[in-house]
Amino acid sequence: MMSQGNSKFVFFMGSCLLGLLVCFGCDSKSGSTDGVSDQEHEHFPAHWPESIFRASQRIDGILADPVATSVGLETESPTLTSVAELADLVGWLPILAADSDLGREDFSRIDAWSAQWTEPLRKHALGSGALAGNGTLEGFGQVDGLREMAKGLSEICRNEQARIDELQKRYAE
Repeated sequence: MMSQGNSKFVFFMGSCLLGLLVCFGCDSKSGSTDGVSDQEHEHFPAHWPESIFRASQRIDGILADPVATSVGLETESPTLTSVAELADLVGWLPILAADSDLGREDFSRIDAWSAQWTEPLRKHALGSGALAGNGTLEGFGQVDGLREMAKGLSEICRNEQARIDELQKRYAE
């Protein structure tokens, strides 16, 4: 059991500690973001898409185009960089979908696709470079399923864009 003197001491020390935290922890100069643009503040990779629509287009491009560009060099098939980028894009789909006005059902489908494909694509991107030396989707064994996912994503994006266009048309009148 604490005596009254001890409880006063604990209260005093707690108050001092709180006062120090308020004085030194809330320095307005050190936490200020004045003059810092959002782009400078955020650290996004160069291939971060600005929307779910752009991600869908880029995924389609990587899967459809046998010629992919990596650091300015053209190759016969998607490079390791493209496969790693594909893994990133698929992994970011739920974040991009959350920033859109997609419905719960569409978001759930996108989230499930991301969970299904991100890790196998990352493993393949790492394994392909080490084992095959070419970093392509060749040997992935699940490319058809991945293309079906991309086709479904494109359909969701087309439907959402049509809905947005209709709303803009309706409110412009």
